[in-house]
Amino acid sequence: MFRDFVMFIYVLFQCFFLNISFAQVKSEGDSEEDAIQNAVSVYSRSLGEQSGIYRGTEYTGYPHRIQTGHPFFESSDLTYGTVFYDGMLYKSVPMWYDLVKNQVVIQYIDRFSKISLHNERIAYFSLYNHHYIHINKDTSNRTSLSEGFYDRIYHGKTEVLVKRSKNTLKEVSTEGIFITILKQKNDFYLRKGELYYAVESPGSVLKALGSKQKEIQEFLKKSNVKFRKDPENAIVRIVRYYDLLTELK
Repeated sequence: MFRDFVMFIYVLFQCFFLNISFAQVKSEGDSEEDAIQNAVSVYSRSLGEQSGIYRGTEYTGYPHRIQTGHPFFESSDLTYGTVFYDGMLYKSVPMWYDLVKNQVVIQYIDRFSKISLHNERIAYFSLYNHHYIHINKDTSNRTSLSEGFYDRIYHGKTEVLVKRSKNTLKEVSTEGIFITILKQKNDFYLRKGELYYAVESPGSVLKALGSKQKEIQEFLKKSNVKFRKDPENAIVRIVRYYDLLTELK
């Protein structure tokens, strides 16, 4: 109901400025009817193409003040991304990804309210040059993956996925209740064939790949890849090299 009221106000606001635009256009010699038709057409396209993306629930944030950190991926600032939602692709969507609540949040048309999209309706989304895919719960129990969004950081014959998340810590003081957002956690997975493997060390990556271990170990030494310092980059480089070796067979 609130969103319908906001939409009504927004349309009235648009009509007010459209009337001003019509007068200006008419003064330049164009017919008022043509000006109206053109303006309404532009407005309908801009709103209609994005209207389906607003099907969600109100994003209410957190019940207590966040004292340290923020819950979002990369930045708390608004950014623009792409979302495949309810079978349609929406581009240039103002959005955030809440890693604590595991929710894709978009800015409503009033540029103030926020909406949480329904996870089950999202096939994938992209922001900050990261591509997240939605993986449903595996009822056959063949994988160790839980339902959710996974950042696909490498997509070849083998895939590398990252499940990113953040946790919170509630603190109570004489000044009130505060929330601290803890450091982002990254869980890595390989997809080889139809199976997924959780990996957290060079040994677990080699075990999951299953072959070419000697060649990969030599590659790691020569390339000076530091797994502990940058595991995300190290896993991608190992898997990319493995795919190259297996393609040359």
